[in-house]
Amino acid sequence: MTQAVGTNSTETKKDMELLERTQSVCPVCLDVIDARIVVQDHAVFMEKTCARHGSHLTYLWPDEDHYRWLKNFKFPHIRPGKSRPSLNGCPEDCGPCTSHQHHPRLVELELTQRCNLRCPVCFMAADDNQTHVETDLSMAAIERQLTAIMEQCGPQTSIQLTGGEPTVRKDLPDIIALCREIGFTAIEVNTNGVVISRDRNYLEQLAASGVTGIYMQFDGLDDRVFKQIRGANLLKTKFQAIENCRAIGLQMVLAMAVIRGINDDQMGRVLEFGLKNCDVIAGIAYQPAFGSGRFEITDNRPLTMGDAIYELSEQSNGLLSPYDFWPTGCSHPLCDATTYLLPQAQGLVPMSRIITVDDYLEHFNSASPQGSVLPDIADAMDPGHAPGLSILIMNYMDAMSLDLKRLRQCSMTVAGKDGSQIPFCSYQLTNINGLKRSELR
Repeated sequence: MTQAVGTNSTETKKDMELLERTQSVCPVCLDVIDARIVVQDHAVFMEKTCARHGSHLTYLWPDEDHYRWLKNFKFPHIRPGKSRPSLNGCPEDCGPCTSHQHHPRLVELELTQRCNLRCPVCFMAADDNQTHVETDLSMAAIERQLTAIMEQCGPQTSIQLTGGEPTVRKDLPDIIALCREIGFTAIEVNTNGVVISRDRNYLEQLAASGVTGIYMQFDGLDDRVFKQIRGANLLKTKFQAIENCRAIGLQMVLAMAVIRGINDDQMGRVLEFGLKNCDVIAGIAYQPAFGSGRFEITDNRPLTMGDAIYELSEQSNGLLSPYDFWPTGCSHPLCDATTYLLPQAQGLVPMSRIITVDDYLEHFNSASPQGSVLPDIADAMDPGHAPGLSILIMNYMDAMSLDLKRLRQCSMTVAGKDGSQIPFCSYQLTNINGLKRSELR
């Protein structure tokens, strides 16, 4: 699991152009406060002031024009089928409440807080003591939560089984089978890859039970990176997990936690690796780090989705440009961006250069999860096309960057024990000292 850094500047800059007003939270007390999205020197920032804890300025985007272009994409808002009353306002009433504007497309189900690693970067602050089985959800609790997800969200919803590290549970195949029995068809396991690299029989059990994909942490292509981010030399482990998935025909998505100065210079290399192994790797999810859980926030200008788009484009040797990445339409346009590299007669081409924006909106499928939006459109428009590589760049929010307008459009939720569906960035929200809202009351 991955998390990371946020800006914590109390400087108030002058000569800023106002783009829009919104609401955020104080990064110290987490109270809701007014915020302004502003431009200075062509870059985009969030400016906000708490009466008790002063002013804060957060860097959001490297280029004003690109920010405006991406934000102006318009998609239909399909509201949740079931919602809870809004009593105290966002983000207090997440569940989702009646103010929420998008139905969940992907729901994370946390099966355990145990893990077989202790990553320096972990938004879950997961426990590497594997004996703490009391953190595991019981099968009865899992069934209740899956049933609640089905009732609220429907069978088209993607389920991501996560933790902690879900593969520390020996009954994970049974849990996957239960997902199938309840009626879900898109079931993904979010893993560090350690167990599935060592135990191919276990991986075969997951496949036989009906798992549809593996979402595996993959932060670079040398052990220096893994040692810094995951606390161990894991490159060979990752390679073996990929080979095991290839051997049994199970597709993977590589999830790269991207941190400025540690591995942002390897985004292009990971892209090249994915293209060379696209028989088993269906996509790459780049996740710029954000402030939550276990990570020291030190960077006053952390890498954002906008930076990742520009840096990956620069590292792609001309294959990509920043304007090849379009919003997925699953959430707010600034929450995630995607492209799909398809083989054409002239070589690999981003799908955004093959279709128009009007084509995109016409064939947009509101049931598609984030990384599948463009592949699903490609399937609909050209059923016989050769498979490509899906690229997704995420833009998670923390206490410095939280924008309640964006939060109300979140479609990636975490299943609560009470049957609620909590937007991911709200669920993970901690203040700059790592404390959740409940711990500050």
